Amino acid sequence: MIAFLNGVIDSIDEDYVYIDCAGVGYRVMMPSFDLAGVGEIGDTVKIYTYFNVKENEMSLYGFESAQGKELFEMLISVNGIGPKNAIAILSELTTDRLYTALATGDVKAISSAKGVGKKIAERAILELGSKIDNDKIVSPESISNANAEISYKSDIIMALESLGYNKTEANEAVRNANYTDGMTEEEFLKECLKTMI
Repeated sequence: MIAFLNGVIDSIDEDYVYIDCAGVGYRVMMPSFDLAGVGEIGDTVKIYTYFNVKENEMSLYGFESAQGKELFEMLISVNGIGPKNAIAILSELTTDRLYTALATGDVKAISSAKGVGKKIAERAILELGSKIDNDKIVSPESISNANAEISYKSDIIMALESLGYNKTEANEAVRNANYTDGMTEEEFLKECLKTMI
């Protein structure tokens, strides 16, 4: 029903971005990777959405790319994986990493997502693994680099939270700080703190 939103970011919190589309505000839950890169308050953005209707609830789930939405829809087609589980998986693994985990049967990677057990991970691999195109599988080196970047940013966010900032403020600082290749964590933390002054 709602394929995408094109509007202005009104606010961002830990799990949601709020989009103003011609005066109508939409609350959209996004995976953490997408939320971290969505933009800043006041930016005009296009977000691909999945509109979920349950008996007593209507929810919008959003993605930076059509590919992310497609992968989300693949995940929720698996028995036992609901939209929130799918968001948890996409918050734990990048799109490339998840494609590779499904294709190679990496149960440990998929079950590392919050609320996703080994049985659900195995079912996802069984039902979706054969549907992954070879060109979507990334090399171990690429996975290692992606994991290093995720770990790096997670460490900075935890450091900011230990200094008294909430998760939303920490995520925004990591998004907005100037990063250059070769920066140490300490140097990047200082850049993050500059955005909060």
